[in-house]
Amino acid sequence: MKNGIHFRSLVLGAMLGAAIVLSVAAAADPAARNQWEYKTIEGRVFGNEPTRLDEAINTHVADGWELVSAHPLADHFGFVVLRREGSQ
Repeated sequence: MKNGIHFRSLVLGAMLGAAIVLSVAAAADPAARNQWEYKTIEGRVFGNEPTRLDEAINTHVADGWELVSAHPLADHFGFVVLRREGSQ
C-alpha cells in the first residue's frame, strides 16, 4: 500500500473546508457590526490634583463610555482607553 495523498480525500476535504468557510461568512452580517468611538484620558493616579484619573473615568463611564484598558505612564501618572458605541 502506497503512502500518499488520495485525490478523492483531497477533493472531499477541500469541499468540506469551503462549505465551512462559506457558512461562517454567511452568518457574519457586516451591517450588524458595532461602530466604536475611542477616547484616551491621561491623569494622575494618586494625589489631589484636578486631573485625577479615577474621577475622569467615573465621569466618562456615567456618560456611557466603557473602560477598555489602563496603562501606567510614569511615576504616579497613567492613561486609560475608553470606548462607546458610535453613531452610524
